[in-house]
Amino acid sequence: MQDLNPLAIELNEQLRASSPAVFSLFSELGKRIYLPKGILSQTAEAGIKAHRFNATRAIASEDGDMMHLAVSRELVPTLSLEGIYGYAPVLGQPELRETWKTHLLKENPSLAEATLSLPIVTSGMTHGFSLLAELFVDSGDTLILPDKIWGNYRLIFQTKAGANLQTYPFFDATSGFNTHGFRERLTNTAGEKLLILLNFPHNPTGYAINRTEAQRIVDAIVARADAGCRILVMIDDAYAGLWYDASVMHESLFGLLVGCHPNVLPVKIDGATKEEYAWGLRVAFISFGLGAVAMQPLEQKFSGLIRANTSGASQVSQTLILEAMKAPDYVEEKQRNYEILKARSLKVEKVASDPKYAKLWEVYPSHAGYFTCLNLKSGNAEKVRQCLLEDHGIGTISLGETELRVAYSCLEESDIGTVFRTIAAVVEALYGMG
Repeated sequence: MQDLNPLAIELNEQLRASSPAVFSLFSELGKRIYLPKGILSQTAEAGIKAHRFNATRAIASEDGDMMHLAVSRELVPTLSLEGIYGYAPVLGQPELRETWKTHLLKENPSLAEATLSLPIVTSGMTHGFSLLAELFVDSGDTLILPDKIWGNYRLIFQTKAGANLQTYPFFDATSGFNTHGFRERLTNTAGEKLLILLNFPHNPTGYAINRTEAQRIVDAIVARADAGCRILVMIDDAYAGLWYDASVMHESLFGLLVGCHPNVLPVKIDGATKEEYAWGLRVAFISFGLGAVAMQPLEQKFSGLIRANTSGASQVSQTLILEAMKAPDYVEEKQRNYEILKARSLKVEKVASDPKYAKLWEVYPSHAGYFTCLNLKSGNAEKVRQCLLEDHGIGTISLGETELRVAYSCLEESDIGTVFRTIAAVVEALYGMG
């Protein structure tokens, strides 16, 4: 076992004093990690005091400005050179972090009276989850998940971090979220430390919870915490804001979890990927329901982790997101895109649930996000997927033996009927159900 660096010891003691629950959830790496007082801190100090010559930054300059290639500059002519080519701070651009926090407070009324940290910028959602796995997961720690998940969870938490995944059926007998199964899994899983991952709107089904389901989830977590268990609850809000059904909760579960129990540490992972229609820019955020005293050492821990891998999210990507959010047409343009996706969702619900398809598949409830998911009543989803792709040029995703995911986010509304008619024809042809 490595000896802890004095800086790591200092951060650990600060967290042990200010937030014992956070410290108790740390992995061994989480306890070891720190941000060295090296080049970054010296460069920051020089940025303030070096009024004559600053020979600290690993950039090239000419005539007092950043050296660059005109061929790339011409592609983004309105942005500053610093906003394109400069190094972003390790935790992200301060103005973007403040802007995203304002966005979260506006979109989540439950956070109005809660303590919310300044979001930390990551290089996409996957990077955010990877950081959380490094900071909080040791091999053998238990992570509770539903049986229907985004496959990358397994790669990050099980394959890389060595977590022990425990699942429960996502749906109950009435096709609602299985709050009873969730509570049962939580109650019956041994250990003084547990990790939970919840994702609404849900990938792959598009399911979103209502207020009653949300409160039952919180109650189950609090009950386990009351029994002495320390719990990290990760809320995957990749599709936040894309709710199309008035019966579901139009805000994050995170707001109900902040401050719910001293033994519960909720963390929200969201991003510009879907919310800002900026998939390849790879900008996401991690937010905690913690105050400044606990966040200061925790941010130093994150800074050390980020410095040790990506060293920070792309500067130009952050600048583009920030400038877009400040633009006068921002709200109007987001609403336009939302309405298009909502219309597609409603069309899919109508088409896929047509009684003529009832003998072929069950449609899982979908209220939000990008997807609908079919549970085929006969046959193999992978064979159906291959036939759709090879014989009809239609791409879908097979999940397990019988489930087929359709991303209506990338289908024109006028093409939705054709896609589902073709899926039906393939199932009927392969399995003689015509």
